[in-house]
Amino acid sequence: MKILYLSLRFPYPPFSGDKIRTYNILKHLSYKHSISFVSFMLSPDEKNQINKLQEFCKEVEIVEFSKLKAYSNCIIRSYSGEPFQISYWYSPEMQKKVDNLMEKDGFDLVHVQFFRMAQYIKKYTDRRKILDSGDSFWLNLSRRSKLDRGIVWPLLKLEASKVRIYETEIAKWFDQVTMVSPLDMQCLLSNDSNLPISVVPMGVDLDYFQPGSKSDDLNLLFTGTIRYFPNKDAILYFYNEIFPLIKESVPNVKFYVVGNSPPKNIQNLASNGDIVVTGRVEDVRPYFDNSAVFVCPLRSGSGMQAKILEAMAMGVPVVTTSMGVTAFDAFIDKDIMVADDPKLFANKVIQLLKDRELRQNIALNARHLVEEKYGWSSIVDRFDKIYENALANRS
Repeated sequence: MKILYLSLRFPYPPFSGDKIRTYNILKHLSYKHSISFVSFMLSPDEKNQINKLQEFCKEVEIVEFSKLKAYSNCIIRSYSGEPFQISYWYSPEMQKKVDNLMEKDGFDLVHVQFFRMAQYIKKYTDRRKILDSGDSFWLNLSRRSKLDRGIVWPLLKLEASKVRIYETEIAKWFDQVTMVSPLDMQCLLSNDSNLPISVVPMGVDLDYFQPGSKSDDLNLLFTGTIRYFPNKDAILYFYNEIFPLIKESVPNVKFYVVGNSPPKNIQNLASNGDIVVTGRVEDVRPYFDNSAVFVCPLRSGSGMQAKILEAMAMGVPVVTTSMGVTAFDAFIDKDIMVADDPKLFANKVIQLLKDRELRQNIALNARHLVEEKYGWSSIVDRFDKIYENALANRS
């Protein structure tokens, strides 16, 4: 099958959730299909990484992204009624690139990642189209607006209401829409129960992320893109309200925050001596091996957490919130531990730190879970079935 794959961001290196998803889907799709790939280029360095995708894509095209133009679009198109997200990512150059590819190549199917890219393919009503929307951005913004009461709060509320309408309406232009979790799917179905939506969860590279030799150090770990609001909020919430309770019982515990783009207020925490903020690292696996417990105290966000999948695959027991576990088909207290109250969360972590056998049991169960349900091969098999159904329903 000849597939045109439209992605918001260039997926290499795959250091964030959407890039991880895109990179691995492309890699596994290429075993059966011919892929033409298009995305924005947010950094000049990405141009040097094109060869990484050419290993499994027939062609790779990128369009330079301009923040100046993006902000100008938001002002110029502010009266259009569309979400700022759509104006921000609108590019005549991208539209031209997509149009040229659609004219010269007889694609069997177009795979679009994220609703922001759907605007470039919407007009092709005669083509088979799949929208991998991932998470519900309306849910993401709604949750953030309950916590972020800064000067952006009115804009968050306005954008959430616009995105809710747009996510629902754009889905109608596609043969099938995929979301990473049942909750994200239900958010769209609550607006229109007839939308063609199914769940295709996140996956994890089971060969790359494998349990290694564990350190005896009682370290806690959090990973991710740190400037992203749900991650930043989770770290500050944990450090201020949960970590002190843990230290009362385990004084020598240390908290590692590993990931790119930590803002200043997170970096400044390192001066206290009980937290290490690394910034971006080339290989996160040694930090998993050096950790006793992975903590993910999310209070906002949406979708499915790649960081939790990676921790499970690495054999590190996870403590998260109800919000963090929602997308997982997991048994609580067997595969993963869950708590929403700061004291209960701290108690779960302390319990794991003080009980090596419990840590090992949960880690083993979690590894079995991701092997059974979240390997990329089985995830991409779901897309193959969706593609086949889309082709069959249009024939």
